[in-house]
Amino acid sequence: MYHERLKDFLNFSVGFDSIFHNLEHLCYNGTPYPHYDVVKSKDENYTLEMALAGYKKDSIKVSVKDNILTVEGGSKDDPNKNYVSKGIAKRYFKKRMQISDHLEVEKAKFEDGMLLISLKNIRESKAKEIKIS
Repeated sequence: MYHERLKDFLNFSVGFDSIFHNLEHLCYNGTPYPHYDVVKSKDENYTLEMALAGYKKDSIKVSVKDNILTVEGGSKDDPNKNYVSKGIAKRYFKKRMQISDHLEVEKAKFEDGMLLISLKNIRESKAKEIKIS
């Protein structure tokens, strides 16, 4: 349910209810792990760079549903290893991010401990004139 102050804004707008829902959802997004960067290119495309050192490609899942990008994964420690010090996090994680309607996930690749997710801008940048009938 929307916070009382957000409800006030809904009375003065049409079609922005999903934005207010997403803003409210941000308050409950959970842990900041794993760490990531979002890089914007000149052509209005984005790359999400997520640091996943210690994880294997087949232990990571990337999906999109209802404009929610979900990255989840996990890795188990090798029970045959005798750790003296353990500093590499391999715990289960689930990271959710709302992506805009004008972005679509183009591809994902995993290399050198980094998951790279390319987000393509599919919005037309052309101005158009609307014919009145």
